[in-house]
Amino acid sequence: VAMSPLKGYLCSLAAVLLFGSNFVPLKRFETHDGIFFQWVLCAAIFLTGFSVQLIIFATAEHAEYAVKFYPFACVGGALWATGNTMTVQIVNSIGLSMGMLVWGCANMLMGWATGTFGLFGTNRDKLAIQELNYIGVGISVIALCMYTQVKPSISEKRPTTETGLAPLRATLDGPSSILSLSPGEDVPSSGLPQWLGMLLAITAGILYGNNFTPAQWLQDQQHGSSQPLDYVFSQYAGIFVASSLWFIVYCICMRSQPRINPRVILPAIVSGVMWALASTCWFVANNSLSLAVAFPIITSGPGIVSAMWGVFVFSEIKGRRNYAFLITSVLLAAIGCALIGVSKALDGPDCHRATHPMALRSCYMSHNSKRDALASRGNDINKTLAGNSRMVQEKLGSPKMAMHKKAEPCGLLKA
Repeated sequence: VAMSPLKGYLCSLAAVLLFGSNFVPLKRFETHDGIFFQWVLCAAIFLTGFSVQLIIFATAEHAEYAVKFYPFACVGGALWATGNTMTVQIVNSIGLSMGMLVWGCANMLMGWATGTFGLFGTNRDKLAIQELNYIGVGISVIALCMYTQVKPSISEKRPTTETGLAPLRATLDGPSSILSLSPGEDVPSSGLPQWLGMLLAITAGILYGNNFTPAQWLQDQQHGSSQPLDYVFSQYAGIFVASSLWFIVYCICMRSQPRINPRVILPAIVSGVMWALASTCWFVANNSLSLAVAFPIITSGPGIVSAMWGVFVFSEIKGRRNYAFLITSVLLAAIGCALIGVSKALDGPDCHRATHPMALRSCYMSHNSKRDALASRGNDINKTLAGNSRMVQEKLGSPKMAMHKKAEPCGLLKA
């Protein structure tokens, strides 16, 4: 059912805060190559999605409500998990900053373009001011480029076994990569050629940007529920299944000797729950605001939150150069998000995607009530005018009598 834009903006804010903070529990733990960590995290995502489905089932208003599972929506989760497994090789090939810049821009632009131009059979989003949306997305991309120039400072006295990747880096993309790397791995060190690393980064960004496309297609083509939360469990199941398959492949390649740190299990579970809640809010934001609005905001906003953690809690960002790039990127991201938000129509329920019969009925209910209210007011005015007209006719009498009564007009004037 279409929701009000206000709910969409609130869910976007919640998603930004959660995506920008979900790596904080992992700050003091080494995740090695990240494969085991991402598998545990994806298990927590699946359990959270299962819990969301149980809550929906328990609070359903209709007795005939059944738990919904859409296999095609699982494809979106599998796309995200597959893109995530490429992260280590990307960073080892072209470096962390360049890798996050490439897959971050590809992620943002892919999700935005899907909604703006109606790619892959989805409905094209309708915005009040399309030009502002384009400008806002462009500014957000520039902010992302500026953000990659911020270099966190890592203390040499800190033991390497306690440090994972700084939250600032890990959450630059928000919902993108969940693999954590060691502080010194910002420099390319892999034998892969840079062109291949660049290609993998673009591919990963495209996969990230399409993780909502299958669920959105089901809604737009009326092949599934009109409720966005009904797709959460299916997508999270796809994430866990795909991550499990890639973990099995990893174990085979490592000859059953994967790099595992048992201490990372509980922090990974907490991080996975936070990620899953953020992505659940993103489902609602997509339905309320459209992909063209929600995607740029949620992919660019977490960097601001993670920067605040890096500055005020972990003291990772120091120096005039870093502060200059950070402040500039935060201001540009805020301006871009504001323009994107303004480009959205705020004058009523969002019917840009409502194609399902139930969704259409709910979406236009407010418009119909306003129309009925105006019609009722018009009828009252017509009745009042009709009553006044009858009173005038009674005073005038018939037209023929009015012609013979010369003094009557004076009587009317006195009346």
